Amino acid sequence: MSLKARLLLLIVLLVTVIVTILSAMHLNTVVENWTNGVMERSELVAQQVKSLVLARVQESSATVDPPPTTLEESKQLWTRIVAEDKLLQQLIQSSMSNSKMIVEIVVASELDEILASSTPSKRGTIMRKLPSFAEWKLKEVTDRIVGLTKGQQDYEMALPLGVPQQKLPIFTIQIVVSSVFLRDALLPQVYKIGLVSAISLLMSILLGIFSANLAIGPLTSISKEIDRIASGTPEAAGPKEDRDPLGKTRELAIVQSKLNLLGQQIRGAQEDVTQMRSNIEGLMERMEDAVLVFDRNDKLAMAGLAAERLLEMTRAEMIGKQLVEIFPASEPLGSAIQQSIRLGRPTQDYLVGLDRNGKQPLRVLLSVDTLADRSGTLITLRDAESRRQLATQLDISRRLSAISRLTGGVAHEIKNPLNSIALRLELLRTRVSETSPDADDEINIISQEIRRLDRVVKTFLDFTRPVDLAVEDVDLAAMAREVTSLVRPQATMQKVNLQFSAEPESIIIRGDRDLLKQAILNVVMNGIEAMRTGGNLTVKATLSSGTCDLMIQDEGPGIPAENQSKVFQLYFTTKEKGSGIGLAMTFRAIQLHNGTIEFTSEVGKGTVFRLRFPVSTEAA
Repeated sequence: MSLKARLLLLIVLLVTVIVTILSAMHLNTVVENWTNGVMERSELVAQQVKSLVLARVQESSATVDPPPTTLEESKQLWTRIVAEDKLLQQLIQSSMSNSKMIVEIVVASELDEILASSTPSKRGTIMRKLPSFAEWKLKEVTDRIVGLTKGQQDYEMALPLGVPQQKLPIFTIQIVVSSVFLRDALLPQVYKIGLVSAISLLMSILLGIFSANLAIGPLTSISKEIDRIASGTPEAAGPKEDRDPLGKTRELAIVQSKLNLLGQQIRGAQEDVTQMRSNIEGLMERMEDAVLVFDRNDKLAMAGLAAERLLEMTRAEMIGKQLVEIFPASEPLGSAIQQSIRLGRPTQDYLVGLDRNGKQPLRVLLSVDTLADRSGTLITLRDAESRRQLATQLDISRRLSAISRLTGGVAHEIKNPLNSIALRLELLRTRVSETSPDADDEINIISQEIRRLDRVVKTFLDFTRPVDLAVEDVDLAAMAREVTSLVRPQATMQKVNLQFSAEPESIIIRGDRDLLKQAILNVVMNGIEAMRTGGNLTVKATLSSGTCDLMIQDEGPGIPAENQSKVFQLYFTTKEKGSGIGLAMTFRAIQLHNGTIEFTSEVGKGTVFRLRFPVSTEAA
C-alpha cells in the first residue's frame, strides 16, 4: 500500500472514529432523554390513577352502613367499589388519552383480576405479566435500539397499592407502554444521526484526498533526496532563485545533513562492533575455559581455542553446526544442555561427564546461560579436575587466613580436663574390668570418643597450620548410619524420632574418617538440640552424577533470616551454652574434603542441611 493510500486511510479512520464517538454520545443522550421522559410520564399517570382510586374508594366507603370491621371485609368492599365505579372507569380512560406512548391503564386486584381498565372489554380477565419498563431502561442504548427493531413488545410500569397490615398489595396499577410507539418516536432520531454521520464520512474522504496530496509532495521530494544520497549522486547545483520558493530545499538540506550524520554513526558503530568482536575472539583465545556462543537458531557462532582441546574438533569444523550436532542428546553433556535450554533455566557449574571417542570420559563443569532477549546461548565448559584443585587451594588459604586470628587458650583449657578424664577412665577400667566385664564395651566407646575429642582439640590448635588428613576409603553411608546409632539414646530422651536411609547402601568417598564423623555428628546434634519439644530428624544419603549428597533435615524452629549468613562463622551461636565452634569446624572439614555444605531454613518449619562430597574415582 502506498504512502498516499495509507495517509488517506488514516484520515478516514480518524474521522470515522470521531464521528462514531460523537454520534454514539448524541444518540445516547437522545435515547436517555426520551426514555426518561416516557418514564416520568408513566409514573405521573400511575400516581394520578392511584389518587383517583383512593379518592373513589374513600368516598364510596364513607356511605356504607354498617362499615366493615375486618381487613377481609374491607378488601372485599374496596374491590367491589373499584369494579363497579363507572366514574373511575371514565377517569382512567381520560388519563390515558393524554399520553401518546401509553396504550393501556389497568387496575387489578390482589389476584391479578382486572377491575378497571382503559379497555373495558378486558374487565374480569387476568392482568398480563409484561417486561418491566424500568429494567428495559437500564439496558445499554444499543440493546434498547435493537430490541425496538425486532418487533412489537409491550412493557409495564407497575405501581402497588396496599395497606400496612399485609405485605401483598391489594391493588396493582399497571401502565402499559408499546414498543411500536417507542420505535416510531425514536427511529427518526436514529436516521437523522446516521445521515449526519454519512455526510461527515464523505467529507472526511474528500478532506483526506486533499490532505494526502498536500503532504505527499514534500515527502516525495525527500524520498528522491534519500535515493540520491544512497546512490552517491552529488547534489544538483543551481542559483537560489531557481529553487523551490516554499523552502523545500532548505528542509531537504537539513534532512540530508542528518542522514549523512546517521551514516557516519552507523559506520562508526559497525567499526566498533568489528573491534569488539575481535577483542572477544582474542579473549576467548586466551581463556582456559571452553566458551561456545550459539545464535538464536542454535547454530555455533563463536568458539574459543579451549573448545578445540576439550571437544577434539577444530573450530572450522564446528562453526555453523547445530547445537545437537556438537552435543548430541544421547550423551550426558548434550542431555544436560538441552534440558537447561528447554526449561529456560540457567545452569551453573553442573558436574557432568564428557565422552571423547572411546577415551576415558572427562569430568567437566557445565554452565549454560541464555543471552539477552533470547538472542543466543552461552555455553562454558571447565575442566573439573584442575578447577577442583584450584578451588581447594583457594578455600584452604581463605579458611586458614581467617582461623589464624584465633587464640589457642580455649583449646588448652579443654585439653587439660580431657587428659584428666582419659586418665581417670583408664583407672576406672582397671577397677571394674574384673567385677563388671560387660562394662568394658561401654568404656571402649567412651575412650574412642575421648580420643576423637582430643583430635578435635588438636585440630583446633592446628587451625593456623596445614592439616595432615589421614585419607582412606570411607563408606559415608555406613558412617552416617553409625552417627545416628550413636546419638539415638539422646534423641530418644528428647522425643526425637531418628530416620535414616541410604541409596545405595554403600557410598565410598576418599577422606579422613574422624574429621568426617565429627562434621556429620555436629550437624546431627544441632538438629536434635533444635527440636526441644521433639519431632522427626531425617538423615538420608544419596548418590547422583558422581556426587554424594547427605541430607540432614529437622523440624525445629528454623534459622531467622538475619542469622543465616552467620551460621558458619566461628564463635557465633544462639544457644545458651553453645561455643559457636561446631559448624565452623564442620565447614572447614568439608572444605578440606573438596565438598560443600549448604542449608535452607524456614522459620517455624525447620532446617535442611546438605553435605556434598565427590565420590571415590575407583568407586564411581
